[in-house]
Amino acid sequence: MDNKEKVFAELRKKNVRITKQRRAIIDVLEDRHLTIQEIYHELQERGFNNLGTVYNNIDFLLEHKIVTQIFINGKKHYDLTIDEKSHDADSHIHVTCKVNNNIIEINNSTIFEDIKKNPIFDGFNINKLQLVVEGSCDHFDKETCKKDGYCFLATLGKTRD
Repeated sequence: MDNKEKVFAELRKKNVRITKQRRAIIDVLEDRHLTIQEIYHELQERGFNNLGTVYNNIDFLLEHKIVTQIFINGKKHYDLTIDEKSHDADSHIHVTCKVNNNIIEINNSTIFEDIKKNPIFDGFNINKLQLVVEGSCDHFDKETCKKDGYCFLATLGKTRD
């Protein structure tokens, strides 16, 4: 049983339904970071046409920590947190390029531990830490950077030519 099915089974034990639309939202968000309008557009292509229901289901998925909300480049994005190895709903790092709006996730628990151990937080128990790093790369020409495969973020942690 994969992580999604485990979460669904736990919710069913609590008499919480996983509707077709909730499942569709989860499918749409897999490996993606989307705004509510992008989610709605994807769902319309699957036959779901009620924007209010999308908002209600997003609220449900947020409440149950199946998705998390992040602000990237001034917009709310939604990110699936189940079946995701690099983070959970309460701790993850996103790096985003202001030039081409690429978004990647990095998993570096050292960064979280450094923040939590900072003396400013003595006596304060941090239970949620989300970090969004926004910037632009000066290693590539901005027009080249907009082309697929040339984004610095896509090569983060890899050797570049």
